[in-house]
Amino acid sequence: MIKLFLTTLARQLWRNRLYTFLNILGLSVCISVAWVIFRMVDYEYSYDREIPGADKIYQLISKDQSTDGEVNGFAGVSKPVYKVLKDQIPGATFTIPAFYKYYHHATVPGKDQIRRVKDGEETDLEVVSTTADYFRLFSYRFLAGDERNPLDAPDKLVLTDVRARAYFPGMSPGEVIGKTVTYDDSLVRRVSAVVAAFDFPNSFESNHEFIGLLKEDLADDFWSGKSSNDLLFIRPAEGAQVSKIMARLNEFNTERNKEAFEKYKYRSWYDVIPVSEKHFEPGLSAQTRTADKKVLNGLMITVAFLLVLACINYINLSTAQLPQRAKEIGIRKTLGSSKGGLIVRFIVETMVVTSLAAVISFGFTSVGVQLFRDFLPEGLQNYMNYGSMIVFMASLILGVSVISGLYPAWLSARVNTVNVLKGVTEKTAGRNGFSLRKGLIVFQFFIAQVFIIGSIIIHRQIQFSLDKNPGFNKERVITVEVPDHVANDRALRDKIRVLKNELVRSASVAGVAIGSRPMDNSMWGNVLVHYRDTTEFQSMVHMKFGDTDYLGLYGFKLLAGRNFMPSDTMSEIIVNEKALEAYGLGTPQEALGKMLVTPSNKARAYSIVGVVSDFQQFGVKSEISPSVIATKKRPASILNIKLPEQTKQWPAALNTIENEWKKVYGAVPFKYTFYDDTIKKFYESEQRTRKLVSAATAIAILISCLGLFGLATLTAFSRTKEIGVRKVLGASVFNITRLLSLEFLSLVLISVLIASPVAWWMMNKWLQDFVFRIEIQWWIFVLAAMAAAVIALLTVSYQAIRAAVANPVKSLRTE
Repeated sequence: MIKLFLTTLARQLWRNRLYTFLNILGLSVCISVAWVIFRMVDYEYSYDREIPGADKIYQLISKDQSTDGEVNGFAGVSKPVYKVLKDQIPGATFTIPAFYKYYHHATVPGKDQIRRVKDGEETDLEVVSTTADYFRLFSYRFLAGDERNPLDAPDKLVLTDVRARAYFPGMSPGEVIGKTVTYDDSLVRRVSAVVAAFDFPNSFESNHEFIGLLKEDLADDFWSGKSSNDLLFIRPAEGAQVSKIMARLNEFNTERNKEAFEKYKYRSWYDVIPVSEKHFEPGLSAQTRTADKKVLNGLMITVAFLLVLACINYINLSTAQLPQRAKEIGIRKTLGSSKGGLIVRFIVETMVVTSLAAVISFGFTSVGVQLFRDFLPEGLQNYMNYGSMIVFMASLILGVSVISGLYPAWLSARVNTVNVLKGVTEKTAGRNGFSLRKGLIVFQFFIAQVFIIGSIIIHRQIQFSLDKNPGFNKERVITVEVPDHVANDRALRDKIRVLKNELVRSASVAGVAIGSRPMDNSMWGNVLVHYRDTTEFQSMVHMKFGDTDYLGLYGFKLLAGRNFMPSDTMSEIIVNEKALEAYGLGTPQEALGKMLVTPSNKARAYSIVGVVSDFQQFGVKSEISPSVIATKKRPASILNIKLPEQTKQWPAALNTIENEWKKVYGAVPFKYTFYDDTIKKFYESEQRTRKLVSAATAIAILISCLGLFGLATLTAFSRTKEIGVRKVLGASVFNITRLLSLEFLSLVLISVLIASPVAWWMMNKWLQDFVFRIEIQWWIFVLAAMAAAVIALLTVSYQAIRAAVANPVKSLRTE
């Protein structure tokens, strides 16, 4: 029975191989997209899921509210909070600090210095300063060593098995116990225990080395100082409420910071987030990769729409075949097939086609993974949750089969056997089926139209972001950053000026300046005050440091005043226009000579000697903030180098820079970055969104065209005799083609009218994230409509022309 069914099904699919191909193509493409997105979403939601009681463990976060009422969150805490929570506030079973320390290298006996490399770049070693309760709170499994008191002495060190293998290859965990590790040639620690690293996605995947709390951390009593390197976790006791613990802590915080709150008109407090949600808090989670739930939900919605389009496409193509299959259905009913039997048969047929499409989709999946490698989270390839994968694929196949096959199956069961056996098959698809199919086509093109408009607007906004004048000249600039351990080495930290002097003498470069990048993800802020009579104007300003060549190299527009004079200490400053507004300094000329003062030390006063035009510090998503450019001897770790105008001279210039670097810094690796590329990184998320939307647009258009092709086929078949009569009465091929094409263009026009306001609303919401953004122009909707119309015409033209050139004698010979 099964063999007979599969044989007849194979013959039927081969006989209608064009439709079979189109159905399988549409389903396989959408299933492959659904599979990739499911893998990514499942991976992201698996983070920290296997930590016992993750929803009852909380990470403390800092929040503050400035005078403008804006509330900001921050992952770090003040170090004295640990002692207060542990010793003075009851209710927490565990109070666990995780103070992150960074070292340039580690040394183990018999080996060269060990450095950490991530993504091909050398980076600092990360060591967590904590207590033994850390391992009990997060349920680490001990492989060797002291499980009860692994960090009870200042020289003890705990390693994960991953780091133990890296430091002591070939040794078992037990053999590692007692070995020494020296950080930066000064901090000596002895391995007291080895624990198993988590083998599931987690927010602590960089934590591999642990030391006890340092004396200076325990002695720290500075409540105003906070760093994202200082994290704190608590687990309330059974029956204790975390809200009451935090309320008591905030009483301490207010008491210790009362004077500062009143003087600077702001307030701060502490809150918590569950560890189970830590992975989904980009602004509040430090020391780990995070994900955005909004993005994940958006991806799932996109996949749902694409699957619906694939199902609609299958319905349209399947119902288009019903007139050709009418005699088969009529004979089956004559031989005793019931309506239920026919429905089951059609759904099983659909399930077989869907299963075949699912198998083929894995080929598309491998291609998609390569194309969207940058969009996929790190670690996804190694994550295999076979149970959820099997359940998802089975549910997907079953769901798509039922949704796609139910309507065509129901329609086939309603076939009038008498009419079919008389040869009347034009109405096999149902009297009202045509209006439903047209509605489905409108819906398909509605989705495609939204994607087309969105793709155009996203592309224009990203291009606007990259092309917008940032307030300085970023062209032909490379930046070379001296590593922190070199910049902080007393013997090497001033070598950067030696290197600059050598490069200035070279004819290969157009300019050199030492200073911070004007637009960068890093921020150095300071509160400065301007006093006018008895009035105090206070503002947080972004600090940028550069030498006397800094303004000229980046081409800042000087509105008034002069460049600062060479100085080893900060005395003269240059401000931007936003700073004039913040301090009420009037015009650029009026601001010259005014003083900005450090409120905690009024002896540290700085004279404004120049005013520059506003420039962007964090890209077009952020407001331009009050900024100060100053010069002083340190910090000095970034060389900004202007290359020659002729690009053919760049290789020689880069070679010269590298040679001079090696003369000054020897074996320290030489690495440079084009500043254009640095700025592009500000919009990596938008670039990935554009790539994803473009792919979704292409898939939506493809699926919509397949559905439209099916409807065009059914239209041509049902109107065969009408077309024959028109040709006999003198209608030309052009007239008939136009007649058929206009019907489909009207459907596309309806979808455009519905999609345009929806797309405008959605993209307007998306653009709200940008302070500097494009205006949504009317021509975008016209362009999208024209694109949809052209695509629709190309899709239906084959069937329309084929019907128009058909011999009318064949269609009218039975009349």
